[in-house]
Amino acid sequence: MFRKRWHDMATRTLAIKQSANVKEAVYDPDSQTLTVKLNGGTYSYSGVSEDKAVAFEQADSAGGFLHSQIKGQHEYSKVN
Repeated sequence: MFRKRWHDMATRTLAIKQSANVKEAVYDPDSQTLTVKLNGGTYSYSGVSEDKAVAFEQADSAGGFLHSQIKGQHEYSKVN
């Protein structure tokens, strides 16, 4: 269900649950890039599958998911 809807969009702002550290997240399914705005800056993670982006969006703790499932598993760059 998500794949068809996401495929039609260039990027998608994820509706993450309220988080003390994660302020905003945007996913680009074409490039498999997850961009996350944190208290300390904005980071772009590459090679994030759509399934993982959906799981991140649905996680009870966005910060916990970012730490356990994305950081250290995907290359990243600091955007600002």
